[in-house]
Amino acid sequence: MTIAEYEQVLVSKDIPIIDAVKIMNTHPMQILVVADEQRKLLGVVTDGDVRRALLDSRSFSEPVEAIMTRNPVTLRNPPDKHQAIQLMKKHDIRHIPLTDGEGRIAGILLWRDFYQNGDVDVLVKTSPVFIMAGGKGARLDVFTKILPKPLIPVGDKPIIEHIMDHFHRFGFQRFLLSLNYKAEMIRLYFADNGQRGYQVEYLQEQDPLGTAGSLALGRGVLNETFVVSNCDVLVDANMERLLQYHKENFNDATILGIIRNVEIPYGVLKTKMADVEDIVEKPEYHFVINSGIYVLEPHLIDLIDEGQRVDMPELLLKARKKGFKVQSCPMTCSWFDVGQWGEYKRAIQHMSSLEIEH
Repeated sequence: MTIAEYEQVLVSKDIPIIDAVKIMNTHPMQILVVADEQRKLLGVVTDGDVRRALLDSRSFSEPVEAIMTRNPVTLRNPPDKHQAIQLMKKHDIRHIPLTDGEGRIAGILLWRDFYQNGDVDVLVKTSPVFIMAGGKGARLDVFTKILPKPLIPVGDKPIIEHIMDHFHRFGFQRFLLSLNYKAEMIRLYFADNGQRGYQVEYLQEQDPLGTAGSLALGRGVLNETFVVSNCDVLVDANMERLLQYHKENFNDATILGIIRNVEIPYGVLKTKMADVEDIVEKPEYHFVINSGIYVLEPHLIDLIDEGQRVDMPELLLKARKKGFKVQSCPMTCSWFDVGQWGEYKRAIQHMSSLEIEH
């Protein structure tokens, strides 16, 4: 058991929600601790609090006090490990703030520390993870002339192994890889599959099928709720929560949405015809972007013809038009599209910082 440092996630009740999202998108703890000037605990903000604020259409300029969880579950420092595990299970929470005798924040217990230390078992998931690993990776052609995109290294492991290891930490055991470009190199890399503790299977594309078309190759194999991931996205989202959200809402498809703010570094003109009505200096907007990770029900595969090239947005919009329930599950977390050079470099820096922290 470790007690996480909390200084970087300690905030005042007055900071805007949008600033809270920025912190949560860059810090792996995925929690903010709200305290007064004497460091007395006032509340916490988790991913779920931000998601509810978004779904309630709250203004992200409101203070974080408006969405924080008041009177969160806490423990006195030093904590009892077994009591902490029981509280986390009982209340379905992943963080417990620690306080001293005066109610001041003294640390944070994280669920991930317990399962990384072997204190708790992760529930094994039967849902398979389908990874689209057949793309050529033209945006990284300096690398992909030699390696297939899934095998491009980020730190000491290739992209695809980071993705699979992250899912495996949440109990996912079975991975299906759709292959095309330089497929044999990927098969060879996973030849020692038994060493990793999870099962890897392959589906071979004959022609490029887009970001959803190869799901048709899994017809008859994908017989239960399954997860789809592009092979060029790295996230630290809670995949167990994503699957739970999908099932609790009885969705046919769920998109993992990442809450992002965009800063416009210019003055933006608000006009009516040619008349200037206002000038907004360097405005910020928040959006929910498509992470490239989805949870799907197997009957959606029937919307794809064998050998048909289909991208995922096309499939999901088609499903929605046919009356299927398609929702997003917004989360705050780090997210990198490592198919782009800038994001690839940021991902390497992020992975290096995690190694230093742990």
